[in-house]
Amino acid sequence: MEFEITFTNGAGLADIEIAISGVPTLGGLRLLNEQLISDLRFRAGLTLLVDLIALDTGGLSADELQRLSEPIVERDWFYAPAASAIVAPADSTYNAARAYWAHLGGSMSNRQVFRSKAEAVAWLKERSRS
Repeated sequence: MEFEITFTNGAGLADIEIAISGVPTLGGLRLLNEQLISDLRFRAGLTLLVDLIALDTGGLSADELQRLSEPIVERDWFYAPAASAIVAPADSTYNAARAYWAHLGGSMSNRQVFRSKAEAVAWLKERSRS
């Protein structure tokens, strides 16, 4: 699993843009969390745009998806996002992202899963007006 984290400093589509590729792993998600938490710009209440376009979720079981959500649940306890839009256009990735979203608390987690970046950005903009 590989990822790229970009803090946009107000100049992007969200406060933080994250692109994740490859096969998701528990270790990879823990490393992603460590990098976020160690950055002084990271805090609760930020908006995130998470790009899963290059993520390979084929073969992930329901139990694996639940385990993969655990590091994010832990992070949210201290650093809950204002809104997090997840872009997952491929059917298998979209379905996995929806199951992951459910493990994180569904709509109560301030997250939503979208098939396109345009839909995700529109939702983030709507959330920022609320």
